[in-house]
Amino acid sequence: MATSTEIAGKARFDRIRYAQCWEDADVLLQAMDVKPGDTCLSIASAGDNTLALAGAGAKRVIAVDLNLAQIACLDLRIAACRQLQYKEFLALLGQDFCDNRGDLYIRCRDQLSTESREFWDARPELIGRGIAQVGKFENFLAAFRRFLLPVVQRRKNVETLFALESEAERREFYETRWNNRRWRLLCRAFFSRTSLGRYGRDPSFTRFADEPVWHSLERRIPTALVTQNPAENPYLQWILKGRFETALPWAWREENFKRVQDNIDAIEWRCEPIEQVLADLPDGTLNGCNLSDVFEYMSGTSYRSLLFELIRASAPAARLVYWNVVVERSRPDMFASTLVPLRTLAEYLHLQDKAFFYRSLVIEEVA
Repeated sequence: MATSTEIAGKARFDRIRYAQCWEDADVLLQAMDVKPGDTCLSIASAGDNTLALAGAGAKRVIAVDLNLAQIACLDLRIAACRQLQYKEFLALLGQDFCDNRGDLYIRCRDQLSTESREFWDARPELIGRGIAQVGKFENFLAAFRRFLLPVVQRRKNVETLFALESEAERREFYETRWNNRRWRLLCRAFFSRTSLGRYGRDPSFTRFADEPVWHSLERRIPTALVTQNPAENPYLQWILKGRFETALPWAWREENFKRVQDNIDAIEWRCEPIEQVLADLPDGTLNGCNLSDVFEYMSGTSYRSLLFELIRASAPAARLVYWNVVVERSRPDMFASTLVPLRTLAEYLHLQDKAFFYRSLVIEEVA
């Protein structure tokens, strides 16, 4: 995912970085409080959370990303919602076993833009693996699961983690069997800035970091493994098991699929810098913004400039929702009269957030 002109010259955009959205859509929808008739801006990434905004009833969802590969992920998801049944949709994503994903793609192909069609036509091997399994970040996590996890945790421990029902049981298990010295040392090395930058994201995406990635993870892992129920956490399941077993992201759930299908025409996309998209919007257009962790990739000056444009393009009571990992961003004092932090709501939802690697969730409302 990348959207800003500042990152455009510093990172490559010729491959899928994120084949799934790694922000919790259940939290996002509560934070944005989407209403029928709303116009929403959404960082495209892989497209799952943009689908969720449409499924929640927004009248218009404007997805933006600089990376054509990410737009192609969204575009194919939109086409799949139009052309496929629910089980076929999951099969194309790679959640369910399928030996004919190429045939599913052919059924969706005519619905794609020329650019997206050319992207996927040239990469049949990605279609064959499942389009939600093939991003750089997913490959990085798969390497963690395949090569590191067996060194520090027995398979039985992984199974036990997802079977324990009470928080007390999970806490004892975490403290006595999971959180050992090997786990901490190897995770610290694997999720270092160097490793994550080279193999998981892009080195330029952490150039403004004010703490190591592992510090954020170290604080939040006990929430995901102990306080929350791992059996209800799709993101933790995918990281440790390679697929969603007992929980799915919002847009992947059967009870939400029809809602997304019924409002799929609400989605439009722009493969442009977010600044350009905002410049084209009249004042007061937006009712909510899913900004992912876009502010981490830019300097403080660029962050403030983009906030100014977001506020201008937003209607009163519009909510800006974004996440921090290694760069702490929140409303600067210069916007005190125009942007109101919803800290209580943000702190509450952050505790519920199943995508556990974020340092903080920020919700700010246009005054």
